[in-house]
Amino acid sequence: MKHLLAVALVLLAALPAWGQDPLRIGVLPIEDSAPLHVALEQGLYRAEGLTVELVPFQSALERDSALAAGAIDGAVDDPIGAILFDKGQGRLKIASLCLGANPGEGVFAILAAPGAALSSVHDLKGVEIAVSSATIIEYVTDRLLAGHGFKDGEIKKIEVVKMPIRMQMLLSGAVKAATLPEPLASIAVSRGATVLASDGSGEESLSQTVLVFRDQAIARRKADIQAFFRAYRQAVQAIGTDPERFRALIIDTGRIPPNLAKDYVIPRFPEPQPYPQAFYTPIISWLTAKGLVADIPYRAMVADDVLP
Repeated sequence: MKHLLAVALVLLAALPAWGQDPLRIGVLPIEDSAPLHVALEQGLYRAEGLTVELVPFQSALERDSALAAGAIDGAVDDPIGAILFDKGQGRLKIASLCLGANPGEGVFAILAAPGAALSSVHDLKGVEIAVSSATIIEYVTDRLLAGHGFKDGEIKKIEVVKMPIRMQMLLSGAVKAATLPEPLASIAVSRGATVLASDGSGEESLSQTVLVFRDQAIARRKADIQAFFRAYRQAVQAIGTDPERFRALIIDTGRIPPNLAKDYVIPRFPEPQPYPQAFYTPIISWLTAKGLVADIPYRAMVADDVLP
């Protein structure tokens, strides 16, 4: 009888904790979220005894509102968005790099409109480039052009917040140039736009996405967050081992259009790792130079005790 009871207790402990509150993670319809969906589809969270709910958002603004309200515990974000959300108040931490460890992952590009008399990145001097201000888009634009020798006064930008509208304005010629992420950059190229500069061709990765968690979630549910990252790591390894197995899911997650799906290159997602200070330092310097935040120390924004 005692033996049967012991076996029952072991089996019970191995079952997923269905009664617990799910760990709620905000995701956007971008390829960067793919490992989270793979982990869910493959039952990797459940194998860790964890219930995870992926909460979809159509915009960063909606996601940030949910973070502020405590409706989600964490999210796929970008470092600039995370820093501007927190502003040193201790509301969230960057827990891990998501995509962008190397150039070629999560690429952004500055494109010329179809028919525009712009054939080289140097033709952009004094030309208004459509961006969204105080975002990773503007940061990458500034860094790319500075890397080509542009002075501050030679970089001109116009605010177009919504990316689909920015792409349409580019394709219609309403703006001569715009900065877009993938897959919108490739869509624009397929419709006649020209890439003038890209952060996928340099020696340094300029754009990254990260996984962030609210400080309260880290304080109360660190074991769950570590279980989440164990499952996430397995999902990344599975994609890396056999990317074609997950092509349909990744294309759906990233909203890759059918005409690009066949040749779409599935990124090699890095395993969970602390967000590097080498990426953080130029971002915080850019943000402080623009007067958007104070000089927030690296350790104030980046968690060093969350990953398993």
